Amino acid sequence: MSTPDARIADLLENAPTAANPAARPPPPPSGQEPRTDGPTLRVTVLWGDLSEVAADLHVTGHYQSVVPADAELALDRAISAGPRRLITAHTKLGWIDAQLGEVTYFPCADGTVRSAAVVGMGPMGTLTERRAGQLYASLLGEAVALGHVATMATVLIGSGTGNLSVRQAVRALVRGFSQVLTALPASPAPHLTQVLLVEVDRLRAEQLHLALTEATAHLPQLTTTPEVREGGGGRLSRPSAAVYALAALTGLGGPDDESALRAVLKDFDDGIQAQIREQLTDLATVKHTDLSLTIGRSAEATDGSVPVRMSVQSGVGGLRWAALTGRATIPERLVPVEMGLLRELVDRLTEPSVEDARELPGLLSRFVVPSEFQRLLTDDATVLLELDRDTASVPWEFLTEIRQAGAEKRDPLAIRTQLSRQLRTPYSRVMTEALSDGPLRALVIGDPGDPEKGFRLPGAREEALGVAAQLRELGVDVTLFIGATNASREQGVDLARRLDVLRVLLCGGNHIVHYCGHGDFDFSGTGRRAGWVFADGLLTSQELAMLEQPPLIVMANACYTARLAGPTGPGTGTGTGVGAGVGVGAAGAAGAGTGAQPVPSAAAAADRTPWGNPQAALVPSLADEFLRAGVGHYIGAAWRIPDDQAVTFARQFYKNLFAEGTGDGAPTVGAAVRAARKAIHQPDDASGQAPGTVANGQRQSAWAAYQHYGDAAEPFTPSGTSDRPGGQ
Repeated sequence: MSTPDARIADLLENAPTAANPAARPPPPPSGQEPRTDGPTLRVTVLWGDLSEVAADLHVTGHYQSVVPADAELALDRAISAGPRRLITAHTKLGWIDAQLGEVTYFPCADGTVRSAAVVGMGPMGTLTERRAGQLYASLLGEAVALGHVATMATVLIGSGTGNLSVRQAVRALVRGFSQVLTALPASPAPHLTQVLLVEVDRLRAEQLHLALTEATAHLPQLTTTPEVREGGGGRLSRPSAAVYALAALTGLGGPDDESALRAVLKDFDDGIQAQIREQLTDLATVKHTDLSLTIGRSAEATDGSVPVRMSVQSGVGGLRWAALTGRATIPERLVPVEMGLLRELVDRLTEPSVEDARELPGLLSRFVVPSEFQRLLTDDATVLLELDRDTASVPWEFLTEIRQAGAEKRDPLAIRTQLSRQLRTPYSRVMTEALSDGPLRALVIGDPGDPEKGFRLPGAREEALGVAAQLRELGVDVTLFIGATNASREQGVDLARRLDVLRVLLCGGNHIVHYCGHGDFDFSGTGRRAGWVFADGLLTSQELAMLEQPPLIVMANACYTARLAGPTGPGTGTGTGVGAGVGVGAAGAAGAGTGAQPVPSAAAAADRTPWGNPQAALVPSLADEFLRAGVGHYIGAAWRIPDDQAVTFARQFYKNLFAEGTGDGAPTVGAAVRAARKAIHQPDDASGQAPGTVANGQRQSAWAAYQHYGDAAEPFTPSGTSDRPGGQ
């Protein structure tokens, strides 16, 4: 299958084609002078914070399904009254389509920002220079058409946290603006006469001004203010400060400053001093606006940093990656992958042996991650992975930094920073009713499977009882169900009948749902559905289709079983989704030694994804079922976990979730997941068991089994839950 010409043009940034014009606006045809009688626009570069700059309209860019960060987040805070942020909530509810150039307006609170809007940038990883030019043309045309806007404040959309360099984004802006101005009549003159390009970092403001001055030098329609002007809230980042310091250092080699340079170099050997002087001499010929540095953060300094967002989608011939980060400008990449090798890698990293858990994570990172993206896998910031149903089967929690041979071994990446997932699905987000104010409520379900069919899980009972007790101590109103109707009954606890659980799910308005048991697929309908195993069948999306108040969090330790899979199994529902909220699955449900090993059925084997086995696909499938019903976070274990580690994970998760937090805000769900992973992480030699045993393999890799679907940065506030959006 050939790639369409337009798509190829999108990937050829520097090769002019019919679909991808030359980098600079083309010169006028021979004998035709540039138009001088049309409207003009003055562009001023401001060093400051967008939300503190006075203007008639404030605008930022917005990627599809990506929650606000940086300038967009600052604008979101400026227009929102109270803890509920408008742009963030609209993004999570799917109300911002964000097609390229589409402008969405928001009402504003009293303050500097009187009118705000976001302009669509399309899906992450697709903003090329040509498409950015179309975006800017759409934005300016819309602002002019409003009629009342004289000054528009915006940022350089598409650079910084996008795919374009500053010069590429500036060229796109000039091309798009020129296109609109050229098409406007000379009279009447548009009300819009000034655009403020706001940049919060001083060095980037200089880079932006230099690029803009060069790009508009011969365009009478666009004029650039001669210097960078200062607005409120401007900052100097550490990388920019380092560049300024380095630029100043290059000037210390003259006769008047030799003593200063000697003071700087006095602790170095003579040979090193000579090399430093040589390099400084060469560096002195480079403009500081052409320099950039990357300054790392400490492992614990992830709060407030720009998340690294990576999109991994299955495609023809391999995996298609895109990155969105505050310190990289990387376009889309296609990684050719031999599916047989990837399938084997997924199988061996799903409930891995000790040796595979030690040796294969590095291979995963080198084999499927583009080389340019590998340097982004550090503990500098939270890592968010946007996945489809196929790529979600890969155990990405094993992603690791690329280390040189002999380098010191560090804790896994998911232990040192927040690593969470977001699921790309063709199903629309569900409009749901927000949970009401009042005490937090939780539904806890343990060991609901039929013991006569081998589904008895004593560890799941222990976990459910422990979670219920802990949540009650934290002030949560808990409804507890444990055991099937033909199983032993816990004193004072109701049995886990599917109908009773459904009643509490649909009518109880639970903020948290915690499930400990088995999970399985239902193949009886036209498609594959995943659900939770009860003695009388599966609880699937068919039963939860009418859920109006989805939970905020669902934790489900639902290990895979093929006992019910197949056309003759009891799971005969026909729905297409399950549950809602944030979910975490405890290991007791899949604890080692808690029952006979299930034998995969033919139906289960036939349902293998391109990347792995049904067990690897279970958590993404369950997450999909719950998320499309409106659940905000789903946390599940991808393979069997020893009972004690499951209990520890759940206890640490809720302990950190309900912590008072810091002065910067409430605890986040992602931080609670990271703390729980860290609590059960063990070095290779810490288990005390013989290497290579199944139990030891589970114990060594349990931290990586837990997958979190949701916004890692979302705070959890035990009070004021009515301000939260109802969907993810």
